[in-house]
Amino acid sequence: TTAAIYKTMATMEATKPTEQQEDERNGSRCSFVITGFGPFAGVPNNPTSTLISCLRNNKAQLLEDGVHIRETHILDTSAEAAKFEIQGIYSRLCSDKLNKDCDDKSYDCSTKDVFVMLHLGVNYRGKKMQLEQCAYNDATFRVPDNNGYQPQQICILGNSSTFGQCLRTTLDLHEICTELQQQGQSSCCISQDPGRFVCNYTYCLSLDQCQSVNDSLEKNMQQSTKQLVGCHSLFLHVTPFAEIPEDNQLGFIVGLLKLIDKSISQEMKNGTSTKIRDD
Repeated sequence: TTAAIYKTMATMEATKPTEQQEDERNGSRCSFVITGFGPFAGVPNNPTSTLISCLRNNKAQLLEDGVHIRETHILDTSAEAAKFEIQGIYSRLCSDKLNKDCDDKSYDCSTKDVFVMLHLGVNYRGKKMQLEQCAYNDATFRVPDNNGYQPQQICILGNSSTFGQCLRTTLDLHEICTELQQQGQSSCCISQDPGRFVCNYTYCLSLDQCQSVNDSLEKNMQQSTKQLVGCHSLFLHVTPFAEIPEDNQLGFIVGLLKLIDKSISQEMKNGTSTKIRDD
């Protein structure tokens, strides 16, 4: 609920925003696309579905605080669904129909300079909120997905790519994780291993698509001084609610969104950029 989010966030924002903070909110440079998953083998009630529903219900309040959620999706836990949805999302990000397809009609998505893809998945044995640094071009499913597909040592990105290639997020996770911990989110950690199931499959596809978009924009930037849209992608592994309660997880995600927005907005203001990929 809205009350639960802001009760959880109270320790992170104990004082009234300063004029500078208000200016930062008004100067927000990002909009978010957030995905979660439905049930799969051994996890009949996926907590990421609940978290996505809560974010949907609180989008108006979040927007008032400068967090612009463009789209939310609950994906079927299958390779086929992940590929279809990720390709569709990135296609829309690059589409001229941006405003028409935007979930949130209360603001103009096309005015935002950067899109951030935040993918949520559950580590059913997890104890912490894991910011995933990497994805790997390796589909080796420990169990079949919801379509019965169970690849072993298959390239996610196709036969022309390098098996096992590491793709990295362009976000500065060390800075983000440190700040979250300083704000009281002691469960935050950085992971280098998202597994090799549908979570890694989704993240690998997303990072690759993000790379392609940014490469294209970088080429266009050489011919134009206009600020062009860019994107980042990040995967967050959450825990079962029995390990970290729902309200705490929701508060963590809201704090994460705000920090990402702040970091990117500052980068854009300073005219700096991040390296796209570090293999």
